[in-house]
Amino acid sequence: MKQRKISLSFLLLLTNILVFGQKKQPFYWGVATAAYQVEGAYQTDGKGESKWDFLTNKVGITQFTIGEKQTGNVAINMYDRTQYLKDLALLKQLGANAYRFSLDWSRIIPDGTGAVNEKALAHYDQLIDDVLAAGLEPFVTIYHFDYPVVLMQKGGWGNPAMIDWYMNYASVVMKRFGKKVKHFITFNEPYIEFFLVENMLHEQENKHIPPKEYYMSQMQKAHRQLIANAKAIELYHSLHLKGQIGIVLNVNPGAAWNANNAADVKAANFQDILINGLFLDPLYKGKYPQMAMDSLAKYNPSFQPSASDLAFIAHNKPDFLGINFYAPAVVKGEDSAMSLKWLDNNPDAVKSNVGPVMPEYLYKMLIRLKKDYGNPTVYITENGTGFAGEDVVKDGKINDPLRIDYIQRHVTWALKAKKEGAHLGGYMVWSGWDNFEWVSGYTKRLGLIYVDYKTQERIPKQSFYEYKQLIKKHKGL
Repeated sequence: MKQRKISLSFLLLLTNILVFGQKKQPFYWGVATAAYQVEGAYQTDGKGESKWDFLTNKVGITQFTIGEKQTGNVAINMYDRTQYLKDLALLKQLGANAYRFSLDWSRIIPDGTGAVNEKALAHYDQLIDDVLAAGLEPFVTIYHFDYPVVLMQKGGWGNPAMIDWYMNYASVVMKRFGKKVKHFITFNEPYIEFFLVENMLHEQENKHIPPKEYYMSQMQKAHRQLIANAKAIELYHSLHLKGQIGIVLNVNPGAAWNANNAADVKAANFQDILINGLFLDPLYKGKYPQMAMDSLAKYNPSFQPSASDLAFIAHNKPDFLGINFYAPAVVKGEDSAMSLKWLDNNPDAVKSNVGPVMPEYLYKMLIRLKKDYGNPTVYITENGTGFAGEDVVKDGKINDPLRIDYIQRHVTWALKAKKEGAHLGGYMVWSGWDNFEWVSGYTKRLGLIYVDYKTQERIPKQSFYEYKQLIKKHKGL
C-alpha cells in the first residue's frame, strides 16, 4: 500500500510537469531605453559614426525642430559602467524585474560590415551580466533606428543589400549574447522610422514629389525590414537558443475626432490601417491590408511584394509582439491618411507631449490583438509621457502628478485586457531616465528619473515612487 502511494505521488508529480511544463513565466515590470538616446561616448572604444551621429553633429537636425543644435554625444553617460551600475541600482530600488535596452550596431561593426569590434562586444557582455546580476531580465533590441553611417550613404533600407548587412550584424549579436539573453527584439517601430522620421528628414528635398506619392515611397524600405525581421527570427530558431525573439511596433489605433461624424470615422479607419494593419497583417496574416494595397497601386505602383515574400514573413512569426503605445491617432475627415496630420490632433485641454491621453485605446488594441491576430504574447515595451512645466526640481524633488495619472490609468486598462484573456506578459515605462528624445533633443523629459544634463545627477521623480508601489501591488501577477 505504501509503495502504491509513492507511485501515485510520483505519477501525479510527473503529470504536473508534463501538463504545466516549466515554472510560470513572471509578469515583467520595467523600463526601456535606446542606445543612442542614453549611452553618449560617441567616439569611445572604436565606435564608428552612426546615422544619428551624422544627423545631429553634421546636419544639425534638431536646429530645424527645436531651434538649437543638440546631440547624443554625451546624452546621459550610460556607456560608462560606473554610471550605469548606479542606474541599475535605481531599477532594483524600483522593484523592476526587466530592463529593455538596445545595442549600437556602429559600436559592434563600426564600418557596418566587416571587422567586429571586440571592445564593444566585451562592453555589452559586461552590461548584460550586470543587468542579470541586478535581478533584471534583459530585453535586448538589436536595432533601434540607428545604424552605421557608411550604410546610410549606400542607401540604407533603400538598398536591397541592407537585409544582408543587417543579418550579418544580427548573427554576431545572437551568437555572442544568445545564451544569456532570453528576449531579443529585431526592430523598433518601422512605421515611425520610415513613414514619420524618413518623411520628415527628406521632406524639403522631395518637395517636387506629390505628397501622397512621397509618403507611399517608403513602403519598399518597410517591406525590406519585415523580410529582415523574418530572416532574423528564422536564424534565431536555427541556432536553437533557449529564448524568444520578437519585433516592436508602435500602435496608434485610429480614433475619430468626432465619433458621430461619418467622414471622421472613415478617415480614422483608413489611418488605422496605414499605421497598424500595414505591419500587423503581414506578420500574422501573410498579406497587406487591401485598402493599403489599393492606395499603393495608385501612388507607388512599383511596390509589388511577391507571394513568396509574404509567405516567408508569415511563416516566421515573432515569438512575441512588443507594442509601444503612447496615444491613439485622432483623425479628422479632412486629414489625408497618407500624411502626418494626425500628430497635430489633440482634443485634451491639458496636452501631453506624446498626444491625447486616452488609455482605453491601449485596452482596445490588446483585445484587438486577441481577437484578430491570434492572441500573441504581447509585451508593452514602451508607454509613458511628459507635460510641459511638470519636470521641475523644487526642494530637491520632482512632483509629476500628470505622469503618475497617465501611468496608473494605462496600467489599469492593460491589466483589464489581461484579465479578459489577452496574453499580456509585461509592461515597461518609457523611459527610466530623461534622455535625448531624437528630433526633440533634450526639450522633452519622459523619464521616471530626472537627469541634470550638466552634472549627470539623477533624482527619482514622484512617478518613480508611485510606479514602485504599483509594481509592489501587482507582484506575482
